[in-house]
Amino acid sequence: MFYLFLLAHLVADFILQPYWLVERKKRMSGLVIHSMIVLACMLLVSLLDRSVIGLWPGMLAITLIHYCADWWKVHHGHRIPGPPIVPFMVDQLIHFTTLAVVLGLMVPIDQLWGQQGSQASQMAIIASAYVAAAFAAPIAVMVWLDPRFDYLTLAGRARIRSFVASCGIVSLMLFSSTLALPAAALGLVLVTRRPSSAHPLDAPFGVVVIIAIAALLGMLVQLGVGG
Repeated sequence: MFYLFLLAHLVADFILQPYWLVERKKRMSGLVIHSMIVLACMLLVSLLDRSVIGLWPGMLAITLIHYCADWWKVHHGHRIPGPPIVPFMVDQLIHFTTLAVVLGLMVPIDQLWGQQGSQASQMAIIASAYVAAAFAAPIAVMVWLDPRFDYLTLAGRARIRSFVASCGIVSLMLFSSTLALPAAALGLVLVTRRPSSAHPLDAPFGVVVIIAIAALLGMLVQLGVGG
């Protein structure tokens, strides 16, 4: 059950939250729009598992807490010592913890974490790996390495390249793990010799981080679902 809601969160926070909405969240209207997207994504996962719809009170609680966490990050996140990546990670930790606690209060522990025999949960785990590698990781790297968005004009194409690389590595890990390491090594050699742009996602260090995260996620999913 947790993995379905994890997928909903990742889609809402990293696919359906463009830069204009991030800026709009400085006002209440932006926070409301984003919170409604979070709720809608949770409701939509009922298409994968109809039993999810019965957890609508928990969805409302998760949405409210998500709203409060984002309001805190927007207005008070800068008070946390360190670079902007710190409040970004704290915010995500709050969201993941909220999912686990709220759902843990509503469903038995084996239903919360178990995925044996559940095709919906297995699909959600695989989809979550792709979304985390191709969307969440690049955004985190940008917040980490370009906190003031100095390279915003280069971000679009850099994110497309990260998307392709991440999806490729995750797919190789899931379906042909023996090819993942040489493919990743070849990609690193090519990028190190000629970065595609000055954007941090295209820099050797950024590419190393993206590929490493994608490989790790692919490996974890292969072990978890395949095992």
